[in-house]
Amino acid sequence: MEIFQLQLMILPSLLTCFFSTLLLTQLMAAAGAEATVKVSTTPIFPEIPLGQARKDFQVLLRVEAPAAVVRPEARVPIDVVAVLDVSGSMNDPTAVPPERRTTTSRLDLLRTAAKFMVDKLEDGDRLSIVAFSDRPVRELSSGLLYMTADGRRNAIRSVDRLEARAGSGTALVPAFEEAVNILDERVGDGRDRLGFIILLTDGEGTTVSALSERRREVIRRALGRYPVHAFGLGAAHDPEVLLHMAQESHGTYSFVDDDSIGDVAGALAVCLGGLSTIAAVETRVVLKADELNGVRIDRVDAGGYDSSVSCGGTSCEVSVGNVLYAGEAKHFVVHLHVPAALPSSSAKGGYYCDGLGACDRYYHHRHEQHLLAVDYSYRNHPSARAIEGEGHDVYVRRSPAVLDGGRQAPAPVPSPVVLQHIVRSELLEVVAGVVQGELTINDRARAADVLQLRWEEFAACHQFWGGGHDLMSGLEKEVGGMVSSLRAGVAAYAYAWVSSHQMQRATSMGSAEKVTVEFLTPAMRLLLEEARKLPRWWNWNPPHTGCVDHGFEMIDRRLELWSKMKRDMQNLGSFQEQSAAAVDDEQQRMAAVFQEASLEAIDRAMHRDIYLAVVYASKQRQCRHLVAAQN
Repeated sequence: MEIFQLQLMILPSLLTCFFSTLLLTQLMAAAGAEATVKVSTTPIFPEIPLGQARKDFQVLLRVEAPAAVVRPEARVPIDVVAVLDVSGSMNDPTAVPPERRTTTSRLDLLRTAAKFMVDKLEDGDRLSIVAFSDRPVRELSSGLLYMTADGRRNAIRSVDRLEARAGSGTALVPAFEEAVNILDERVGDGRDRLGFIILLTDGEGTTVSALSERRREVIRRALGRYPVHAFGLGAAHDPEVLLHMAQESHGTYSFVDDDSIGDVAGALAVCLGGLSTIAAVETRVVLKADELNGVRIDRVDAGGYDSSVSCGGTSCEVSVGNVLYAGEAKHFVVHLHVPAALPSSSAKGGYYCDGLGACDRYYHHRHEQHLLAVDYSYRNHPSARAIEGEGHDVYVRRSPAVLDGGRQAPAPVPSPVVLQHIVRSELLEVVAGVVQGELTINDRARAADVLQLRWEEFAACHQFWGGGHDLMSGLEKEVGGMVSSLRAGVAAYAYAWVSSHQMQRATSMGSAEKVTVEFLTPAMRLLLEEARKLPRWWNWNPPHTGCVDHGFEMIDRRLELWSKMKRDMQNLGSFQEQSAAAVDDEQQRMAAVFQEASLEAIDRAMHRDIYLAVVYASKQRQCRHLVAAQN
């Protein structure tokens, strides 16, 4: 009866959402043009004196994905294999309020996170579960399931069946190989789908150095095909092997500390927000130096991405990972050698020459020297034809050191944006050096001292760099957090920081609240907010007492519907911006009105459902108390 009354109350909301969705479809059709990847460059200096050579002239390369997937049908479907730890330690009580401690384990929280993943994957996606303890537990695992209504129910059943299995260790590597086999053995259109591995464990993994050469080679080949997004739960896990798997596969490593262990679903939400909004595949940028002008590419600071300089520095390719998420921007620092350029005494008709036979146009005592040509390519889908584009070429103005009248030309001012990325890139190199050096010998106290010393040296070298006090202050806090964590015997924070900055992608560094904010995409923020608002009864699974109320299942489905509709409505704003040129002001105003009304209606409906869930939870508590009294 209560549900029937609720349905009558929310009927106006459904109608509002229907008309809003209809208008959204019209706006999308009006947008017409396909969203594209954008590539841009910014030199460190807009101009340099004619007679000066620059042995290290930096150019910032920016690769930006579309803000949103304009057409839902163009979204890239994904296959996800969730590798879940069900070893005996997962049954240990978590650091939760005392009244929950006897009923809540890490496995309970892992189930909650896995159900959240089932809920948030799109209908065209597929999910497989691989459970492992001291061996892969096949009876608790599943094949790839399409996320249809039936597939979701089967996936939830698989999650509910998960139980802790005592064993003599944690078979992390065999479970990973099992996940790779599932993706390798796909047939039909499976080969055209992107595959990912999500790994959640609280155990001590096998270190890379302890693996046989054959097994290392198997892992190396597999990591080149499928990105691994690894999550370490609690302080006992070994972050070294998880970071290695993430780095080698262009995935990410995150961890949730013991104090925030209830935030596993939030940490997973950050990852899912990206995987559910893949906007480009196999993005590559090719830079060609102006060989005639004597320009040479020395290197590229690409973090965790692949880059190669060839032909004696005249060409360079940057591979921007397997995928770009909607709203992501990647930054790379390109280091050039730029020779001195002198105006030729025989320059006539407005040209200058650099002494090597190459000449560019001369403009009123200034000229623009050509440095780089920029080309790029990407795909919208793994099986789609590559889309090729040309970025704007990179030029730098060359001006006389002495102006007319004998006045000295003012010193050029460096770009603050380029400086900031140079500093971040250099700090990443410092921290990664400590992680790959001192931490590999497992002396965390020494690693903390070394990192503190390296930071002090770094800060002293950059005290006059002029890029802004706020950035250096923020970096000092981040390094201070890593040093404190290492001195407490926890290395995971430093590992997750390195993973996040190498991939320029958000990772949970202790909790979902601790992420690098500039790496969060709109979809990540949205899913993270949904994870934070999960009803409390969802997060804490009560023990089975026989007091089952099937109303919960219906409320789950309703909340899933509201979340999906709310996500669609919130995307309306970005669609309106992209299609502003194709619709008039009145249509845009009507779209904004519909969007606001729809979001309010959805919020009211969700609040009613959550209230009804609280009522059901109260009834279940009464039932459990009654059962306990009878026993």
